[in-house]
Amino acid sequence: MAPAISPMKQLIAFTSQTAGLEKSLRLIQAVSQVSGELSNDKTIATQWLTARDQLALGRRFFRLLDFYQCFERVHELIASTSSSGTLLSVMELSEYTFLGLYLLLENLTILHDMDVSHVEWYTPLMTEANKFWFYAIILSIARASWELFFAPGPSKGSGKNVTDKKGRQTPSVEPSSSTWPLVKQIIIDSCDLTLPGSFVGWVPATGLQIGIAMIISTALAGHNIWVAQR
Repeated sequence: MAPAISPMKQLIAFTSQTAGLEKSLRLIQAVSQVSGELSNDKTIATQWLTARDQLALGRRFFRLLDFYQCFERVHELIASTSSSGTLLSVMELSEYTFLGLYLLLENLTILHDMDVSHVEWYTPLMTEANKFWFYAIILSIARASWELFFAPGPSKGSGKNVTDKKGRQTPSVEPSSSTWPLVKQIIIDSCDLTLPGSFVGWVPATGLQIGIAMIISTALAGHNIWVAQR
């Protein structure tokens, strides 16, 4: 049996990988937003929200080229003959198309957010970008919901979720253990929906509600990465 890893060592390993570090910064960003919204002191609130904005900007460099991976996945789905035309593959293709467009358009505004070169088309471009993000999340929720309720067979899985690395077979709890990753993904996506939804005015969420939703989604998504590194 392998020796147990101390929580501190596991935390260091978690933050040493790109996905874990990005989720750690996102959690701090969400906490900063909640703290800023709850603070009664205007100066302190401004400091918390400034920290939030700087963390959000820093996290954008982690996804600078993620649009390429999205379009690569779209190409794979189009080229695949086995899954071509199925409802799930169409939803996934559309999801990654919208997500790739969001990430690509967002990159065009990074110099504006860095206060290097301000552009007049920042707001309309980011509005359209967030619409694409909103569509992508809606499709992700729809795809996970379809797999949860309509996918045939006892084992319902998703490529986004963590599998059991210990190889244990537990037939008695298989239904719940196989559906929880999909339920978790729906919760994550539903929380994340408040970000683009509030930006374009489609979701009436306050800054405090957005911060709380970010904490929930980041904790759940971060837990997937945490478990996967064991």
